[in-house]
Amino acid sequence: MKKFLLAVTLGIMALCSYAQSNVEDKEKVYIDYFSHPKSISNTMAEALRSKVIEGIHEMNRVILIDVASDEALKKEALRRQEESAMGDVTARSEEMKTLGAKYLIQGQITSMTATKNKTDDGKIYYKGSVSYTLKVVNPSDGTLKGTQTFTHEGLTGGRGDTEEEAIISTLDYVKISMDDFVDEYFKMEGSIVQVEEVKKGKAKTVYIDLGKTKGVLKSQKFLVYAEIEIAGEVSRKEIGQLNVKEVLSAGRSLCNVTKGGEEIFQKSQEGVKLIVVSRKQTPFGGLFN
Repeated sequence: MKKFLLAVTLGIMALCSYAQSNVEDKEKVYIDYFSHPKSISNTMAEALRSKVIEGIHEMNRVILIDVASDEALKKEALRRQEESAMGDVTARSEEMKTLGAKYLIQGQITSMTATKNKTDDGKIYYKGSVSYTLKVVNPSDGTLKGTQTFTHEGLTGGRGDTEEEAIISTLDYVKISMDDFVDEYFKMEGSIVQVEEVKKGKAKTVYIDLGKTKGVLKSQKFLVYAEIEIAGEVSRKEIGQLNVKEVLSAGRSLCNVTKGGEEIFQKSQEGVKLIVVSRKQTPFGGLFN
């Protein structure tokens, strides 16, 4: 258990160091301490929060900063762990604005349990179950951007010889679930800058103006929208889909066109602006939440 706690601490310290040194053009997002019932230890709650941090960090989409890295925010966050203060989001809005925070991620852990089971040969084991909710808040005025509840049990519940081992094993699915969470609330948006390959009147590959700086990953999926004007208002019409073939540089990626190749080519020839917006990229399609 001591080794596990050390790993959690070192992981968070490394994240804080990264966040302070990263000056790329990304949204700055703070992550709060998570509230939880007294039946859940601070150690286990922090273990879950650490997995959330790891998962978001690995997406490389935002500059993620732990409130524990700022003394004033740390004190306020600890105060707000009390149930009576959890709704007081605007208590540190001025501090957040000064630090340039775009959003604040809050967490509410509902349960962390394990059930006793027995194999066919009579061996005892435990199956973990974890449930929690994440909120994305604008710290300047307390408005809610979105909320998502996650439950990891059954197929996504970890297994162990003790209750604690089963719960800790289940936390691996917490990290995996952050891929879809980031793609839902911290989308990338750019445009197609050039159609590279065309076959039989269909776009096969295109270049987009998003790359390493924005956190684009190989196999990242995008929806393609044509910008159109309707009754004097600019609107968007979905016309296709892309899959990143190669991240070429800070601001360029080469993508395969997986849907809508003919319309993408036609609109590009007409000079229509083609906007790309990231979408969920995990193969599980939200299975874990």
